[in-house]
Amino acid sequence: MKLKKAFQYQLASGAKLLGWTLVWVAVAIVIIPFITAALTGRLGSLNGEDFLPSGILEIALMACLVFYSASTYDSFQLMIQNGIGRNTYFYSKTLVIGTLALVGNLVSVLYNLLVMPFNTSYGQGTATAVLEGFYYNFFSNNILNDVMSFILLVLLTICISATFTFVGSILSLFERRTQIALIIGVPIILIIALIVVGNVGEETSLKLTWIAKVLLWIAGESGNSGTEGLNPFHPLFSGILYSVILFGGTYFFNLKLKTPR
Repeated sequence: MKLKKAFQYQLASGAKLLGWTLVWVAVAIVIIPFITAALTGRLGSLNGEDFLPSGILEIALMACLVFYSASTYDSFQLMIQNGIGRNTYFYSKTLVIGTLALVGNLVSVLYNLLVMPFNTSYGQGTATAVLEGFYYNFFSNNILNDVMSFILLVLLTICISATFTFVGSILSLFERRTQIALIIGVPIILIIALIVVGNVGEETSLKLTWIAKVLLWIAGESGNSGTEGLNPFHPLFSGILYSVILFGGTYFFNLKLKTPR
């Protein structure tokens, strides 16, 4: 019973955040084309395509879930103060993330289909188009290809959310000053590490290392992908395993949270 109430409360909170994100997206869709056209002197050439960009809801959903997933301590404190346990908080939030990822991506796909007649550059650069480009030819049945692309889209959204949930649960263990230091310092360290790895890769040919082979396998490379397309089951299983590991780590760190901090 507590899980149901916690889920309903957090779902309402997440839906409200998503709603406000969509409002700002709608405002941006209306204002930005006018500003861009005014600066470039093409106000007279504005058309429906300028106000109906495909893939915009994917961006809005991801921005919402990143913020919702990373925000851990305040919602945790509220739940604890209202008699909701750590386990119930974790399970309800995880279910909300899955629900928003599923419903949000479904709405995004429907939106992309609705704006297709008004958008000559339909789908270019969207996550859906990228996934379809990689995996659409794997099955001989187009319906199966569409379903698998949608499943991978939802899974990609969940993987990103799991990442930020994990990071947010770690940051929640520290005070604000330490959080700010970590938010600034860790990305700098990662950038430097990537530069070092890139330089090493130029000298030793990273393509020949096991790292590249693992990444190619995760992407779906199976040795004969040239004609069939990449194998979607590789990222499917890898994404599920990745999400389970990170949500498991989140659960572990949630057990360490204290209120007041």
